[in-house]
Amino acid sequence: MADPREETGTSIRSEAQGHVESAVEAYVAAVSAGDPAAVREVFRPDAYMWGYLGTELVSAPIEAFCEVVAADPDTGAWAPGYTHTIRSVEVSGDVAVAVLDESGYQGHDFTNHFSLVREDGRWRIAGKTFFRRDPH
Repeated sequence: MADPREETGTSIRSEAQGHVESAVEAYVAAVSAGDPAAVREVFRPDAYMWGYLGTELVSAPIEAFCEVVAADPDTGAWAPGYTHTIRSVEVSGDVAVAVLDESGYQGHDFTNHFSLVREDGRWRIAGKTFFRRDPH
């Protein structure tokens, strides 16, 4: 007979994973709409990002990414071909990590590693580490 505590733990983890996936999907909706205000909402105000654009290492507060989103002149040119896959989500209590693969974001392909924190019942992205994986 299964231990009911294990089932409850699994159920809680599954529910938390669903909430983390929803936070990542909110990120996807915000960037694909070119909406910097919505991007700010999915990140903690003190969030930071690191990653590579080609050989250039980027290290900046998330507001710099919001500026990139705001500066995009025409999301309609690339958004219809944009696709994404949430490759993985792992939750440990009130923290989580998620991996998001994007194809066609502003004409490029990215892998994003997000660290998320649940505060006051809400999951938000605390850090973004990314790699642009365009074909050579």
